[in-house]
Amino acid sequence: HQEVDHLHLLHLGFDHEAQPRYPTGGPPAAPPTGAQHAPPSGPQHAPQIYRSTASASAAAPPTTAEPAVLQTGRIGGDSSVLATSMMKILRPGKALESTPGAITIGRANDNDIVIPEVLASRHHATLIPGPNGTEIHDNRSINGTFVNGSRVDSALLHDGDVVTIGNIDLVFHGGTLARRDQAATATRTGGLDVRGVTWTIETTKTLLDNISLTAQPGTLTAVIGPSGAGKSTFARLVAGYTHPTTGTVSFEGHNIHAEYASLRSRIGMVPQDDVVHGQLTVQQALMYAAELRLPPDTTKEDRAQVVARVLEELEMTKHLHTRVDKLSGGQRKRASVALELLTGPSLLILDEPTSGLDPALDRQVMTMLRQLADAGRVVLVVTHSLTYLDVCDQVLLLAPGGKTAFCGPPSQIGAAMGTTNWADIFSGVANDPDGAQARYLARTGPPPPPPPAEKPAELGDPSHTSLFRQFSTIARRQMRLIVSDRGYFVFLAVLPFIMGSLSMSVPGDVGFGIPNPMGAAPNEPGQILVLLNVGAVFMGTALTIRDLIGERAIFLREQAVGLSTSAYLLAKVCVYTVFAIVQSAIVTVITVIGKGAPTQGAVALGKPALELFADIALTCVASAMLGLALSAIAKSNEQIMPLLVVAVMSQLVFSGGMIPVTNRVGLDQMSWVTPARWGFAASASTADLIKLVPGPLTPKDSHWHHTPGAWWFDIGMLALISAGYLGFVRWRIRLKGG
Repeated sequence: HQEVDHLHLLHLGFDHEAQPRYPTGGPPAAPPTGAQHAPPSGPQHAPQIYRSTASASAAAPPTTAEPAVLQTGRIGGDSSVLATSMMKILRPGKALESTPGAITIGRANDNDIVIPEVLASRHHATLIPGPNGTEIHDNRSINGTFVNGSRVDSALLHDGDVVTIGNIDLVFHGGTLARRDQAATATRTGGLDVRGVTWTIETTKTLLDNISLTAQPGTLTAVIGPSGAGKSTFARLVAGYTHPTTGTVSFEGHNIHAEYASLRSRIGMVPQDDVVHGQLTVQQALMYAAELRLPPDTTKEDRAQVVARVLEELEMTKHLHTRVDKLSGGQRKRASVALELLTGPSLLILDEPTSGLDPALDRQVMTMLRQLADAGRVVLVVTHSLTYLDVCDQVLLLAPGGKTAFCGPPSQIGAAMGTTNWADIFSGVANDPDGAQARYLARTGPPPPPPPAEKPAELGDPSHTSLFRQFSTIARRQMRLIVSDRGYFVFLAVLPFIMGSLSMSVPGDVGFGIPNPMGAAPNEPGQILVLLNVGAVFMGTALTIRDLIGERAIFLREQAVGLSTSAYLLAKVCVYTVFAIVQSAIVTVITVIGKGAPTQGAVALGKPALELFADIALTCVASAMLGLALSAIAKSNEQIMPLLVVAVMSQLVFSGGMIPVTNRVGLDQMSWVTPARWGFAASASTADLIKLVPGPLTPKDSHWHHTPGAWWFDIGMLALISAGYLGFVRWRIRLKGG
C-alpha cells in the first residue's frame, strides 16, 4: 500500500494557471490556506483540488494532461465501524488524522485533498477506506458534506455518487474521487434548466403555467411582464423558496427542490428592498455579513480579503468607508449584491433591482448585472425597466397567470410580438394571456411533456455558525448601529435626564416621606412614582419600537441564509437591556438627589435606593420587550408613532397610580399584561405607599404591600410578561417552519 505522506501532489484535471474559486473568482492575497497567485475576478475558473504532501503543502500542483484521480481503494485502513466510532468524538472541524489510510479533505494546505473554496472548512471531511468500501465522514463542518444532495455525517460511497463540499462537486467512481468536469457539467445541465414548471395554489388558481427556460453560465436573463404575471413568484420558485406543482428546476445538474440543502449556497437571492443597514459603512456591513455567512475558522483577515475581492469586482472599493445611506440608489443595490457574492453563488437572482431608480442609475445596475454574468454566473433579473434590455441575452415575457408570451433574445421580440412598442406588447398580453401563450406555442412548437416531478426535499435549517458566534456578531452590530445613528443616540442619551427631571416638578418637599394630608402635595410620593414608571415605560418602549420593522427585510434575508431567530433576539435583548439599565440608573440618581431615597426601608434588596432602581430598571426592560412586540406587529414605519402613543397612554391608565384599577372588572384584568401595572406595584411596595398616603388616595391593592412576598410577586410578573412578549416576537418573526 502506498503511504499517504509519500503520495505526490495530486491535481484533479486543471491547468496550474487556473485558480481556486473565491466569492468573486480568486483567492485573497494571503488566503487561509497559504499564498497563491492573484487571479482575475469572476468565477469563470474552476477551483483547484489537489493532494498535498508533507514537503510541499503549499506548492502549486503540476499540470497534467489527463485528470488525476484519488485511488482510495488502494489504501489500507481500519474497519469503517471503528472509524465511525472515532469520528463521533472529534471536535468540530478537526480531521481524523490518526486513522491509518484516512484521507483528509478541506481548505487548509495540510489536508490530503485541498479545496480552496470559501465555504469549505479548514478540515472539512475525511475519506476512510474499509473492508466494506470507502466511507466519507463529515468533520462537523459548518456548511456540511452532501452525498447526492443529502447532508450526511457519514456515508458509504458507491460508484457515481456526487459528493458536494461548499459549491464544489466531486464524483466517486471506480474507487476514485475526482472533480466533476466543468465542461461536461455545462453540457449536461445548461446551467439553469426550467422545464414545464407549473405552480397551482388552492388546487384551482394557477400562478405559473408550464414555463420552460434554459440559461447557460455567463448569461443574463430578464423576466418581464405586466403586474400580476407572476414574475416575482417565478423568481422565488427558481430560488427554491417554493416548489412547483409539476415540472422541475435544475441547476448544475442538481434538482433545486429535491437537493435544496446542498444547493442553497450556490443561489444568491437579492430582494427588492435593500438588505444593508444604512447606518453602517459598506465595509462594516459586509464584514458583519461575512461573520454570519462564512465558516467560523476563517480569520478576520480572511474575511477582509473576501470582502475586498467582492467590492473590487463590483467597483465599490472607493466607497469602502462610506455609510450606506449616503450612497446613491444604484450603489446601495451594489452593496446588497455584494452581500450575496460573499459565498460565491453561481446563480444570482434579483427581484426588481432597478425599482425607483432614475434612468442613469438604471443603466448602472443593468451594466453591473451584465458584468456579473460575464464573469461566469447565471443571472436572472425580474424587472419593470425596459430601457436596457438589450444588455440581456434573453428575455422571458410572462402574461397574467404566469403564461409564457415570449422567450428568446430581446432583438427578436419585435418580430414575435408584431411591434416593438412595449405599451402595446404589455397591453396585448394583459388583455389576452391565453392568446399570447397560444401564439408563443405556435411559434416554438408544443413543449415537451413535463418531466416527472421529484419529491421536494424539506427546506431544512440552513447551515449556520454557532449560536454564540451569531449572538456576538449581532450584539456588536446592534451596538454599532445605535452609536452610528447620531440623532437616535443623542435622543437615547438625553431622554433619561428629561424623565428624571420630571420627578423634580412634583410639588412638595418630603419626597418619599410622609406628606401633610392638608398640604399642597398630599400625594407627593405617589406622583413621583407615577412619573418614574411612566418615564420607564416611555424610555423602554421608545428604545425598541422601531427596531424590528426598520430591518425586517434584512433579518428575513439573513434568516434565510442561516441566522438563528433565537440568537438574533437574544443579542438584541441583551443590548437593549444594557441601555435600559443605564437609562434607569440615570433617572433613579436624579430622583434620589432631588427627592431623596425611599424612607421606609427596602423589603428585599437591603438598600431602598437600590431597590427603587431595580423597580425602574425592570419596568424599563419589560417595556423594551413590549416595544419589540409592537415593532413585530407594525406593517410600516408610519405605524410606529401611533403605536408608541397608544402604548404609553394606555399604561398611564393601567399603572393604577393615577386611576385606580384594582378590583375594577375589565381594567384590572387588562392591566395584568402591562409593565406599568407591575412596575408601579413594585415601586409602591418599596416605598410603602399604602403607609405614606393612607386613605382614599391609595387603593387597597395587595400587590403594593411593603412585604417581600408582594415585591417578589410584582418582580416575577414583570419577568413573566417580558418572557411572554419575547415569545410572541419570536413566533411573529420566525420563518415558516423555523
